[in-house]
Amino acid sequence: MNSKCKNNVREAKVEDAAGLCGLVQELAETVGDSPPTEEDVRARLEELLDEPRARVLVAENEAGIVGGTSFWIKPDLAHGDTVVEVPMLVVAEDHRRAGVGRLLMEEVRNVASENDASQIELVATSANVTAREFYRSLGFVEADVVSLEFVGSQENPPEE
Repeated sequence: MNSKCKNNVREAKVEDAAGLCGLVQELAETVGDSPPTEEDVRARLEELLDEPRARVLVAENEAGIVGGTSFWIKPDLAHGDTVVEVPMLVVAEDHRRAGVGRLLMEEVRNVASENDASQIELVATSANVTAREFYRSLGFVEADVVSLEFVGSQENPPEE
């Protein structure tokens, strides 16, 4: 990777679906999920772009889209304030450690500040040591929280 590439961050557009799809597929592979199709990524991107409290940003340079993040600006009853939740941050493997993730998170922090959010929440699997180290380098601390997920059909939930 050419470390002299100038990265810039902007709001995503529907036309970015293909570029984001490649990144999301890399992320799925990293965390062991099934990769989404480009059609699925496009449909979710369209939904998020129409949602006033959701934001999708891309980082790009001469190589094209090299990073992306999606996040929600949420009113939080539990804390009585606003929280920014970041369910996805991904940087192309050949552009990591070049400031792309840091640039994206800087913009997330700016939006959080503009919305008077008291907290930014994000998720990294315990096995994703690289992501956890990256977030710690930005000043995030790991919370003592147990994460539970419901995976399956709502119509046919798992038996006890």
